[in-house]
Formats: sequence, C-alpha cells, structure tokens
Amino acid sequence: MDIYRPTKATIDLGAIRRNTNKIISKYPGYKYYTAVVKADCYGYRGNKVVKAMIDGGANSLAVSLVEEGITLREEFPDITILLFNPVPIEGLNACVNHRLWVTVATKEQAIQVANVSGLDVIIRANGGSDIFGGPTTRDAFEDMWSILENGVCNLKGIYLHSYNAEEESETLAEYETFENMTAGVDLSKLEFVSISNSLTLPRYSKKNYANGCRLGNIIYRIESEDVELEHTFCLSSEISNVFELKKGQSVAYSHAYTAKQDCEYIATVPIGFGDGFSKTNIGRTVYIGTKKYTIVAVTMDITLILVDENIRAKDKVLLIKDNYHLDEISNHIHGATEEAICALNKRVYREYID
Repeated sequence: MDIYRPTKATIDLGAIRRNTNKIISKYPGYKYYTAVVKADCYGYRGNKVVKAMIDGGANSLAVSLVEEGITLREEFPDITILLFNPVPIEGLNACVNHRLWVTVATKEQAIQVANVSGLDVIIRANGGSDIFGGPTTRDAFEDMWSILENGVCNLKGIYLHSYNAEEESETLAEYETFENMTAGVDLSKLEFVSISNSLTLPRYSKKNYANGCRLGNIIYRIESEDVELEHTFCLSSEISNVFELKKGQSVAYSHAYTAKQDCEYIATVPIGFGDGFSKTNIGRTVYIGTKKYTIVAVTMDITLILVDENIRAKDKVLLIKDNYHLDEISNHIHGATEEAICALNKRVYREYID
C-alpha cells in the first residue's frame, strides 16, 4: 500500500544486528543469548527485527504471550522460544503443540503444568520483588521444584529477574536469595539457567552456574550507557502548516494553548493520540534541525508545536530523535523508557533500513 503521510518510524536493522553481535562478543561464555521480542519487538514491530537479532547471534527468543510465541514459531520453526508470563491452563496444550517454554512462578502454577505431557517448563525465581510472587525460601522452592521434577512435564530451566539493577546492594541481595533458595537442588541438570538481563549484564560478573542471559533493552540501545552500541529507532514527520497567533488567541480543544504574546507561531504535524502518540507528550520537546521546540497540544491526528518564524512547511521534525531522546521523554511522561515506542500503533508506518 502506498504511504501518503510523512510520519514514519525508522528502524535500523543493521544497527540491531551489529548491536546483538557486539553484546555477545563483549559478554562471552553463555550458551543461550535470548533476544527479548515481546510487545512486537518493543513496538519496533515485525519479524525483520527478530531476524536481525538472530543474524547477530541470538539463539533463543522470549515473549510474554502465547499468541506472540505461536506467531514467532510459524516464522522461526527451530529456535527456542520462552514465555515470560505464566500461561492459563487453557493455553498449555497450544504451548506443547508449538514447543513454547512455559513460565511457572508459584506452587499453584507448578501443580497445573506438572502433569501436562510434553510441556517444556521454566521456573521464574523470586529474588524478593518479583511481580508474580513465588517462593523465596529454600523449603518452599524445593516443594515447587519437586512437583515439577516428579511430573510428566519437561523441567527445562530457571531464571531470575532483577528489579533495581542500578542499586548494587538490592541486586546482590536478590542473587543471595536465589542462591540460598536453590542450594538444595542441582541447577546443572537444567538446560537453561539465567540471572542476567539487559541492566544487570553490564554491571555484574557472570555466575559460574548461569549459562543464559536475556537481551532486551540493550539490543535496541535503550537504557544503555554503552557508547559502542548504535541507535536503532527514529520517529519523524514533516511540518504540514505554520500559522501565527496573536496574544490571547487559543488553539485546539478546550483552548489547549493560548498565546502569551503577539507573533507566536504554531506548526502542525500529522500525528496524534490516534497513533498512540499520547497527550502526555504535551510540554516535551522535539527537534527541527538542531533546535528544540515544545509540543503544546496533541489531538487525535494532529500535534501542535510552538515554533519560530524560521520554520516552514515540509521541514523535517524528529519526534523521537534517537534512543537518547527516549530518556528525556520517559522523564517527562513519568513512564518506562521504551513506553513511547511501545505505544505507537499500526497507523504509524514502519520503515526498515539496513
């Protein structure tokens, strides 16, 4: 289909492939390098992104939903696929049929999956702050382990998710909880043992018992301080129109913006909350050329930017300039760093470059 609106998200597949390869080279010694591609690759969208990661060296994938796993399995028949979220009992047979590794976090979930023949199961360990709960003591963990080990399912692995990687004391406490909890079982019997994610991998040494790491934000160059990694995403558009406001004159619904003086200039850009470009963007800056300008209103299809007399129709606007800009945006919207990209829906055209 021809695309007539100039608004587009540009995804650099070459950068994603090279980032994956650089990370694997920088952190050697793992059997599994798991690319996290949930939420349709964090909003980057499409199996082209997944393939770039695989071409870069990722040898397993992780998603959250059964539906995501099934879609990936159709395209990538041989790769290991993990599901991060526990699966309702109605979805377990589909996981068997599509060879998806199912997460269990609690004893109750372990009981549900233990007697499903052919089901591959992975334990989500609780270091103390896990969103799914789960045991944190050795006895309670061993009880869950015993249920799975004595069932007819296939116990494939275990992973720990850290929730405050920047705080060393909290992360080391999570590791200690994990090690104390699992001390009574033989982790070497498992195919996959992972305690590292994008934020802990660069900060903490590899544990001898760990043979897997999960590569999420770091592949996309989100929340990463590694200057060797490349930016992978840009959201751009063009100025449709520029008009002048006089002091006291208002624009948009409910007088979203009122001019504070004469000769103020407003530029319209064809993107809005109907595209997933939220009204929380009001007040943050975008780039036109090298200069920053402020968003003053967001409607369903149009965003209004306060500019100056130098801006003209057809000027390029960088709504998300690069992955550094995401940090600024997340601080403004009080959201997760990847949230601004994940929110963009299918109305926003994705352009893939290499």
